[in-house]
Amino acid sequence: MNPLREQYLKDKEKAAKELFERVKDNPKPDITDLWSLPEDYFIEWRKLHDFPKLLNHFDKTLLLFKEWKSDNKLNDDILLKNGELTPFFEKKKLSKKKRLFLIEQTHENKTRTFVSYKKLEGEKHNFGKKFHFKVLLEFYSYLDWLEQRGKSENILSINSRTAPESDYESVSIHADVYSASKDFELLKMGGVDAPVNGFGILLRGKRLEFVNVCGLRLKGEINFGEEGNLSFSYCACDNMLAEQLQMPLLQFEHCSVTNFKIVDSKIQQWRFYDCQVSGDFENTQFRSVSIWGGYFNPVMKGCTIFDFDIEKDKSLPDKNLYAYKILKKMYADQGDDVNAIKYFIKEHNFLRKNSKGLNKISKTLSFFYWGYGRKPLRILWVSLLTLCVFSAIYWFNRDLIVLNNGTPIDLTVWDCIYFSSTTFTTLGYGDYSPTGYLRIIAVFESFFGVLNAGFLVAGLATNKY
Repeated sequence: MNPLREQYLKDKEKAAKELFERVKDNPKPDITDLWSLPEDYFIEWRKLHDFPKLLNHFDKTLLLFKEWKSDNKLNDDILLKNGELTPFFEKKKLSKKKRLFLIEQTHENKTRTFVSYKKLEGEKHNFGKKFHFKVLLEFYSYLDWLEQRGKSENILSINSRTAPESDYESVSIHADVYSASKDFELLKMGGVDAPVNGFGILLRGKRLEFVNVCGLRLKGEINFGEEGNLSFSYCACDNMLAEQLQMPLLQFEHCSVTNFKIVDSKIQQWRFYDCQVSGDFENTQFRSVSIWGGYFNPVMKGCTIFDFDIEKDKSLPDKNLYAYKILKKMYADQGDDVNAIKYFIKEHNFLRKNSKGLNKISKTLSFFYWGYGRKPLRILWVSLLTLCVFSAIYWFNRDLIVLNNGTPIDLTVWDCIYFSSTTFTTLGYGDYSPTGYLRIIAVFESFFGVLNAGFLVAGLATNKY
């Protein structure tokens, strides 16, 4: 290693230790000090002052929380040692198998624990380094465990604020407005500019959980370096400001992101997973942004979008009707009819799934028949299927089809296909005639053929969003 680089890392570690020693016994350090702590020291501080209070609060307020810990052989010490709480609470993402694994990893005599979706055991090699994995226990997340019992819970229930929309905003969760006791207040780290160094790199990357970052200001070009990335989980991220921002790879999970103002920015590879998002987005370019569940309803003015998608996770309820409408309009305004039609259909699928009775039946037929009018070429396949079905009916009832002069005839399969085609298209060459109840069936096929032709022309003429 370069000697200058080695000395730089030693000095940085020394400064980090000194800062941690200065704040480790302080339950309310300055916000700037919290942001300046490297992530591992920041988590250690939270283990001392913040996380134990949070878990104690959950013992008192969350439904069957103590029972969940007991049933899954978990305790506060295990949760604190892991240092990351979100995997213990959230539903397992994108998986039907809900069991999770608490893994102990050993590398170069250093041990850490983490939650894994897969069982990892034994020795494994990665990038020339040797790791040893041991399964400590198998368990279900709190929300998946509750769902198995037909129950649910709002982990981030924000129902108490003071000094809202100011730099001094405080946020409490699961507040009892009738109680004189103090509710749990989220750790405050908002109301400031996100700290960056002289190179525009985020000063200290962090995975923030159960934190109040309301009023956080993100300005200019912010990049991620060796200090780590920034993500939010179960956080109050309301009243944030992004101004002339160029910042990739920002993630929000299970967060309240209301009144978010984004102006004159370039947003790339952001993800909102199960978040409540509202605000004003102006003159901003969005690229590779994904919405997973939650509720997304900002006002977007003068914005452009590329690869801006709403993704599906069956564990999350679909509440994104307004998001479908927003993306439909945004893509249409940009002349991207393919994606505009895509979100037009998603919008109407949402309405169909939430409708009842005859309204649901009519919407379902409209979807499968011609994609609510935006996939008219489906009518061609419906027409071919109709021709085949009626040809089969005529074949099994061919004794009821005669020549026009009344003479019986032994029809072949091709004759039945021909008769069905002339009936469907209403050409009516007049060489065959149906008799008996087959006349009603032929009339119905002719009527359906006329309707098909009308719908096909209408669909092709108005095939827009």
